[in-house]
Amino acid sequence: MPWVKHSSHSTRFYWILAGISSVLIGILSGYSWWGDTASVVTLVEQQLSQSQAQVRMLEKRVKALEAKLGLDSDSASSDPGVKAY
Repeated sequence: MPWVKHSSHSTRFYWILAGISSVLIGILSGYSWWGDTASVVTLVEQQLSQSQAQVRMLEKRVKALEAKLGLDSDSASSDPGVKAY
């Protein structure tokens, strides 16, 4: 109806209010979803670093055992028929 004058100020206020509330809801919901993911990622990183430390320790132990048995990596690489498994 062209003879009815709408107040653009009131509709603009509602759009601004809707925009701000949607941003706040998005931030809060994103924090709840991604906060849980971030804590899981931290735990996985800790477990990975522990596993890597165990692998390094086992590699050192294998090298020490090879040295005790006389199976050096230099002699194994020169003779392709000898493999230290």
